[in-house]
Amino acid sequence: MTALSGRDAKLIHDLAKAILTEPEPLRVWPLLMERLTTDLPVDLAVLIDLDWKAGTGHALTGKPDWLHEAPLDTLIDTHMRVHPLLRHYAHSTDRTPLTLDEVADDRWWKSEAYRAGKAAIGIDRQLALPLSSRPGQIRGVIMSRSRHGFSDRDLEYAGLARSLLDTVSAHERVSLRMPRLGDPAAYGITAREITVLTLLSEGLTAHAIGSRLRITEKTVVKHKENLYKKLRVHDRVTAINKARFLGLISPEPPVG
Repeated sequence: MTALSGRDAKLIHDLAKAILTEPEPLRVWPLLMERLTTDLPVDLAVLIDLDWKAGTGHALTGKPDWLHEAPLDTLIDTHMRVHPLLRHYAHSTDRTPLTLDEVADDRWWKSEAYRAGKAAIGIDRQLALPLSSRPGQIRGVIMSRSRHGFSDRDLEYAGLARSLLDTVSAHERVSLRMPRLGDPAAYGITAREITVLTLLSEGLTAHAIGSRLRITEKTVVKHKENLYKKLRVHDRVTAINKARFLGLISPEPPVG
């Protein structure tokens, strides 16, 4: 590959600066997703975290903002095992950024999974930035653009960006082992919603939370609905586990 242009070198420099000057690793992820959509550019970028053995996963954050309304977790849980990029990283130790065109065959483009993703979020050509993760886990950024594929320049930029994002991920893992919380505002979560989520994590019912906070049970249920929407989950257990993973509430053993 050819050397990065002066413009691309500056983009990587600015990306590194954004990482190094941000004191909270969790807070930087939405910024990084926005930078990737602009720098490459791509139509969307999503940070995902998957448990391949369990067949479950989450979209942790992404850009543009309308992705927060999309059924990303449902798409992941339903189709992750047939997605060519995810299958590749699940069955190898390769952590090289790859495009969908490099690993997919005709069956993918004719599959229900491809049609579902295109209908829900407009996915077409994709580029993956796989990050370091535990065995059986897949963590990374999936980016998508329509109409045309990715160039050698895009892949070179992606390789350098992957190294920087891996650094963020490593710092995040250290952060989650410390009694320090992430920023709920980065996910649009209010202080009252965090209070409700914390009480839910302690096992309180909606009625008990209402009594504790001196609000109606109906208001508590509305807070729960807002939390599920913002965290892109559908139940209390998943909401609590995801919030702990993101550092939004104190880390404890997973709820199950």
